[in-house]
Amino acid sequence: MAKGIGSILLGFRLLQAITDSDTPVSLKGIAEAGGMSPSKARMYLISLIETGLIVQNEATGFYALGPYALYLGTRALQRMELMTVASEAMRGLQQQTNALVLLSTWEAKGIMIVSRSEGNKPQPLQFPIGGSASLASTATGHMFLAYGHREQTWSHLAEELVEIGLSKAEQKKKSQALKELADGARARGYTETDPIAYSSGVTLSGYAAIAAPIFDTTRRLRFVLTLVYRTNRPHKKKEDLVRMTIECANSVSEMTGAQIGA
Repeated sequence: MAKGIGSILLGFRLLQAITDSDTPVSLKGIAEAGGMSPSKARMYLISLIETGLIVQNEATGFYALGPYALYLGTRALQRMELMTVASEAMRGLQQQTNALVLLSTWEAKGIMIVSRSEGNKPQPLQFPIGGSASLASTATGHMFLAYGHREQTWSHLAEELVEIGLSKAEQKKKSQALKELADGARARGYTETDPIAYSSGVTLSGYAAIAAPIFDTTRRLRFVLTLVYRTNRPHKKKEDLVRMTIECANSVSEMTGAQIGA
């Protein structure tokens, strides 16, 4: 297990003491909960006040959660609500298409699959929850390149191209091709790959993927919805699968208040 930063863990222990209390907490109470002296705890609390995570009552000197703590909680609830809405929509799409439906988000280390809907008959595909996806070779990755935070996604892409062993000339050529693909994805509102590819770069013939974006109220990309279907035995025509995937993603975005097409 990777070793964390001790000072952050200590600071979190103090924040947790304030969070767990139903009333404002004294410096002495916080220090005892954190297992440190009041003077040392005070240093951490000053930094937490500067972040807005906690506030100190000038009259009593007691500490309570601050405005940024409220913001964090609100954002977490919004994300949970969006996940619930997306999961319900995924089940509907899966039932209509008889295909595998994935939901992915962007985390610090790149793309992460956070939900999967495959119906009563499990699909023989290795896309586990918590798994990743290639930016360079998957429909999901291409959608993140099209709509994701540019500095984050394209920086990760550069690292990925180095890891797969491309020369600098090949990296430049691949990046240019992906930029054109991302431009096309924004114009169409979806991406597709045939055959599909795993994060390792291994391709699987007989399957194709269609990906569409899910936005929040600020028109930021929150999730990518990906439909993975069999090309040799499709449940519906490809045009219908594309339309249904886009409609499903749009419906989730609209439920969050996002203005699609605006």
